Amino acid sequence: MNKLMVNLANCYGISSLSQEFDFTRARANLLYAPNGIMKTSLSNTFAKLSKGLEPEEKLYKRVPTYEVTIDGEPIKQDEILVIEPFNPSFDAKNLSTLLVNTDKKQRYDLLYKSIFDAKKSLLVELNKLSKIKKDDIETLLCGDVGCDDIFESVRWLQSNDLANEDYKQLQYKQLFDPKVIALLNEDNVLESVADYIGRYNELVSNSTLFKTGVFNPSKATTISSSLKKESFFEADHKVILNGREGVVESHREFNEIFEVEKTELLSDERLRNINQKLLNGVAPVKIFQTILEEHPELAVELADIPQFKKIMWCTYYSEKKEQFDNLLSLFDANKVELESIENEAKLEETIWFEAADTFKERFHVPFSLDIEDHTNTILGTKAPNIVFKFANEDGQYVQFNRGQLTSLDVLSIGERRAMYLLYVIFEFKARQARGQRTLIIVDDIADSFDYKNKYAIIEYLKEVAGEELFRMLVLTHNFDFYRTFQSRVLTESSKRYTSYIAQKEPDKSISLLKGGDNYVSSPFDVWRRNFSGNPAIIVSMIPFVRNLIEYKEGTSSDDYMLLTSLLHIKDNTKDLRLSNLETVIASSINNTSFSSDIDKDKLVIDFIYETADSLCAAPVIDEIRLENKVALSVGIRLKAEEFLWSKISDKSPIRGVQTGVLYDRYVNEFGGSTDTAIREIKSVLGQVILMTPENIHINSFMYEPLMDLSVHHLVGLYRTVCEL
Repeated sequence: MNKLMVNLANCYGISSLSQEFDFTRARANLLYAPNGIMKTSLSNTFAKLSKGLEPEEKLYKRVPTYEVTIDGEPIKQDEILVIEPFNPSFDAKNLSTLLVNTDKKQRYDLLYKSIFDAKKSLLVELNKLSKIKKDDIETLLCGDVGCDDIFESVRWLQSNDLANEDYKQLQYKQLFDPKVIALLNEDNVLESVADYIGRYNELVSNSTLFKTGVFNPSKATTISSSLKKESFFEADHKVILNGREGVVESHREFNEIFEVEKTELLSDERLRNINQKLLNGVAPVKIFQTILEEHPELAVELADIPQFKKIMWCTYYSEKKEQFDNLLSLFDANKVELESIENEAKLEETIWFEAADTFKERFHVPFSLDIEDHTNTILGTKAPNIVFKFANEDGQYVQFNRGQLTSLDVLSIGERRAMYLLYVIFEFKARQARGQRTLIIVDDIADSFDYKNKYAIIEYLKEVAGEELFRMLVLTHNFDFYRTFQSRVLTESSKRYTSYIAQKEPDKSISLLKGGDNYVSSPFDVWRRNFSGNPAIIVSMIPFVRNLIEYKEGTSSDDYMLLTSLLHIKDNTKDLRLSNLETVIASSINNTSFSSDIDKDKLVIDFIYETADSLCAAPVIDEIRLENKVALSVGIRLKAEEFLWSKISDKSPIRGVQTGVLYDRYVNEFGGSTDTAIREIKSVLGQVILMTPENIHINSFMYEPLMDLSVHHLVGLYRTVCEL
C-alpha cells in the first residue's frame, strides 16, 4: 500500500478533489483542514466505501463521482477503516461491531444459520403453546430441566417420557404465574393439596384399573395416546384389562373404559369437597381457578411444582417433537466444527486483554474494565457486556455495566472519550492479528481531549504507524494536534512530503497545500530570517515584536507604545515611518534591517495599506503563509478605526481595547437609527471585532486561530471595510 489516489467530485461537501498520498516515505499522511473545508466530507466518503456503498451529495442532490485506488487498483471495502471522532450515542450495537471477530463470526454464522432458524421456529411454536415470551423460553426450559443450554435440554426431553396429553392445551404462563406459585405455597392451600392427594390415592387403590404409585389416570392417558400413535389396534392387537371380562379390540372402547373410570373417581363427593376448598384458596388467581375446575386432577401435580414443570415441557415436546428433534439433529451435525471455532475464540481472548492492558497503560481514567462472556462476544452470538470496575479506598471494587454507568453520569466527557479509545485499540489489534492490510482514516480522534491523553493518543498512533499492515490518513482541524503529530510521528525528512493543509479555491474545489515546511512548523523563525524584503512579513513583525517587548519590558515602554500606534489609530500613527519601525525591530531581534529596496521614509500606515491592497490583488493567495493573514488583519483594523474616528462625536483618548470602545461609541451614537446603511456598517464592524483580534495579538505559542481562518475571508472583509 504505497500510493493512495483520490479523485472525488460532489461527495458530500467536496465539490472537487484530486490528490495522491504517498506512503513510501512514511506510513502516515497528515491533513489539516479548517472547519467547513472538507475533513468530515472526506471521512464520510471513506466510511461509505468501507461499507461497499456509494458516497452521496445530499445538499444539492448532485451526482457524485469517485475513484479511490491503492497502487493503481480500486481499494477494497475491507481495506478501509474509518475511526470517527467520539460520538456520545455510541451504543452496544456499535460495540459489537468492534468486538466481534468478523472472520470467525461469518464461518460460525454459516454453520449456525440452520440451527438459528430451527431454534427460532421452535421458539415461535412454544410461544403459541406456553404463552411465554419468546425471549424467555430458552432460559426457563434450561432452568426447569436442569441443563446448561437448549440443546442438552432437548436431549433431556427425548429421554424422559413424562408427557400428559390431557395437559397439551394448558399454558405454562398461566399455570406457573408468580402469584399462583405464591398462593400454592400458603399453608391452607398446601393442606388442601395434601388432602386431595390422599383421597385421590385412596380412590385409585380401590379401582381395578388403577394402582397407587404404579398406574394412575394420567398414565392411562399417556398409554392411550401411544397406542393410537403407533396404530396398535389397527394391527389387530387386543388388550386385556384387570378386573374386566373379555378383551378390548378398539381404541374407542379403550378410551371409553378409562374415561368412565376416571369420571367416577373424580366425581367422588369427598374429593369434590376438598377440591372446592382448594379452589377457594386460590380464588384471587381467577385464570388458574378456571383451569383447576376443568382439570381437577391437576391438584395431584401441585404437590411437586418442579416436577410439574418438567411434565409440561415433556408435553410440549410430544406436541412439537419434529421441531425439537430437528433442532438437536442440526446441532449434533455441526457440533464438532462449532466447538473448534469456539475454542479458537477462547484463545483470542488474549487480544481483548492485550487491548485492555494497552488502554490501561496509556490512558488515564478512574476505572478498570472487562467484558463478560468473551467467547460468545467474539463469535457475535451474544452482545458484549462491558463492565467497569471502580476501586474504593480499601481496594474493594464496585462494578457497573455500560448502561448503569451512563445513568450514574459519573464520568467526565474526557473520560468517556478515553473509554471510546479502547474499542479503537481492539479493532486495530484484531485486524493486526488476522493480517488485514488496512488504510485507516483517523478523523480527529484526539478532539477535545486534555493534553495528557492527547499526547497519549499521538504516541499510540505512532505505534500503529510502525505496523507494516497499516497506512494512516490522519485528518484534523486542530492545528496544535497537527504540529504535535508532525514532530512526534513524522520524521523531519518525511513531513515535507506527507503533511497537507486543505484550501478551498474560488471555484469551490479543494486543493491540498504542502504543510510540512517551516512556514507551518516554525513560522516565526522564517519571519526572522526572511522579513527584510517581504512586505507582508514586515507588517506581521509589528504585533510579533510588540509581543516580545511585552515579555521583556512590559506594556509601558516607549517601543511597545510605538508599535501599539501601528496597530491602532493613535495621535502619532500617521507620523511613524518605516525607519522608526526598523529601529524598534532591530532593538529586539539582532542583525535585522530592511532591504535597500524598502523606502524607509514611507509612512508605515501607507505601507500597511499598500501591502494589503497587493495581497487582495494577487490572483492566488497562499493559505499557509501566516504573514498574509496577519497583514490583512492589521490593515482591516486600521481601516475600521479610521472610519470610526471619522464618524463619532466623542474623540476622547482610549486606553485598553480601543477597537471595541470605538465600536461601542458608534453604536451608542447611531445604534438607534433605522437606516439600512447604518445596520450594514454595524454588521461589517462586528465582523472586524470578531475576526481580527487573535490574528493581531499573535504570540509564539498559539497561532491556531490564524490557520483556522481562511485568507479569502480576510480579503473579502478588507475590501468591504475599505468601501466604508
